[in-house]
Amino acid sequence: MDAHSLRDDLFLLAHDDAGRLTVHEATMEAGLAGAALIDLLLSGRIAVIEGRLAVIDPVRTGDSETDATIDAIAANTEPCGPRAWVSWISQGSYERIGANLVAAGRVDRTTVRRLGLVTSPRTRPTDLADLVRIRARLRFAIHGHDQPDPATTALCGLVRVLRLEASLLLSMPTSDLLLALERLAAGSELAVRQVTNAVETVVTAAAYR
Repeated sequence: MDAHSLRDDLFLLAHDDAGRLTVHEATMEAGLAGAALIDLLLSGRIAVIEGRLAVIDPVRTGDSETDATIDAIAANTEPCGPRAWVSWISQGSYERIGANLVAAGRVDRTTVRRLGLVTSPRTRPTDLADLVRIRARLRFAIHGHDQPDPATTALCGLVRVLRLEASLLLSMPTSDLLLALERLAAGSELAVRQVTNAVETVVTAAAYR
């Protein structure tokens, strides 16, 4: 995958400046699964055909997580759509993708103790410019007049669904910011919107368990 994939950008954006994950881990896993599928859609590796995911280009990417997803979709014989795949590949994705980013040297993971007893994990980018770049892309999209590129548009949709808008550090009312993100996400192609909607459905269902 691209060194700056949608999946990896979402992972970085979901941590505050202290390195704390800002949403529930299960919510993040659904978002990461959706981002991984959207990466594959945008790169032409997979497509949504008659409501089910299908592999278009099975060539290896060199990314273990991505290649495993392609293999799973290619091997599946059931007519499974985006929601099923978001649920399936989300399990454990936060830890796996975090470990991959550590191995790639893009994040550092540490554990701190609070009150000397409770341990709390911290995940920070090794290069803060990565996070600055992601925030700048989204801010420019929100304040700009033109529709951004497909990856940025998709990221806007995922930020809205996962409620990561505070990570953008924008001084505007939350309601206005969410509307702006929704407007931008509406410009995504249908298959991308289907995956984003699947993430929202999975997250909402998990909240009521």
